[in-house]
Amino acid sequence: MTTTAQTGEQVTIAEAAKLLGVHANTVRNRIKSGHIPAEKVLTPYGEAFAIPRAHIEEALQSPPSRPLPNPSQVVGRVPGGSNGLVSPNDGQNGEVGRGDGTLPISTSVTLTTIVREIVTPLTALTERQADELAALHAALRDQAEELGQERGRREAAEQDAERLRRAHRSRPWWVRLFLTDP
Repeated sequence: MTTTAQTGEQVTIAEAAKLLGVHANTVRNRIKSGHIPAEKVLTPYGEAFAIPRAHIEEALQSPPSRPLPNPSQVVGRVPGGSNGLVSPNDGQNGEVGRGDGTLPISTSVTLTTIVREIVTPLTALTERQADELAALHAALRDQAEELGQERGRREAAEQDAERLRRAHRSRPWWVRLFLTDP
């Protein structure tokens, strides 16, 4: 059996991925969906897909099956906003943000503005969590102190009980039975 590289008529998934500039899994998915015709062939290492080179060349010349979105119509989410929505109509009068935490995604938005919109709420959240952690740490320290005091009281009570048991056992049984302390 001749290999793919020898014939030149068919290519493997790896070769097709390299020619198309995509990952091999993308080629596999396109084969499964029927966008790229392929057939299974037997190789010395088992079954493999063989893709006709003509179909790969057609795929290179044809536009992508899904058109790319127009950047001016992109609507996305920016963290920190009340609703997080970003509208393409924002920022028309030179204003970048609307004050409610939402930003337009366009070329006029600087990276600094986006980073500020992301970092500001995260900083506030971090500060709140640090305060909560400090309060929990103080409460834990108080509970540990109370636990230590309770442990000391328990040990003292156990020592008293042991001393009374020893004192009671030191007398003979007949004295304990017949003679009682008034």
